[in-house]
Amino acid sequence: MRAIRKSSSGLVLGILLAIGTSQAIHAQTVSASGVLSGSGSGGTFNYTLTLNNSAGSTANIETFWFSWVPGEDFMAVSPTNVGTPAGWTDSITHGAPGDGYAIQFVTTTAALAPGGSLTFTFTSSSSPAIMAGDSPFYAGIPIGTSFVYSGGPFVGASDQFVVTTVPEPSSIMLLGFGLFGLLVLNWRKILGT
Repeated sequence: MRAIRKSSSGLVLGILLAIGTSQAIHAQTVSASGVLSGSGSGGTFNYTLTLNNSAGSTANIETFWFSWVPGEDFMAVSPTNVGTPAGWTDSITHGAPGDGYAIQFVTTTAALAPGGSLTFTFTSSSSPAIMAGDSPFYAGIPIGTSFVYSGGPFVGASDQFVVTTVPEPSSIMLLGFGLFGLLVLNWRKILGT
């Protein structure tokens, strides 16, 4: 009788442990965001890409796939001179003709913890205005649409988000000059000169 009770208790304990473990695995979440800033001219633009893992995430990020969702790559041209943080590797992905390009960043040794951020770099012939727009291959989908995974590609908790593109400094200056010119014109109208 004791052997049956011990066996039953062990079985119940094993089931509860399995349920608790599966709940802990399913409870992992990742919430990411990113910012892309670029500068340059003459067809060569240098980009800095900052990836943020929200403090509200419950898992690290080990895969960051920029300008990609499963089966679709969004950049018009292949990036070059890709730079990664220590412990990360990169590869350019490109499905086939009629598909764009993306950059897959992966680590197994330097995961991005909740509340942290990492910086990646690359060069492209696409201007910041183009990078801020929609993919030429998939209408209505921003080029900055990206994916992260808590494990390797397709493994663990995931999140899809759109990287925010910051205009290049020269665009901001032109906008500032234009606004200043409008202010001067309006001021002259108010003063009657």
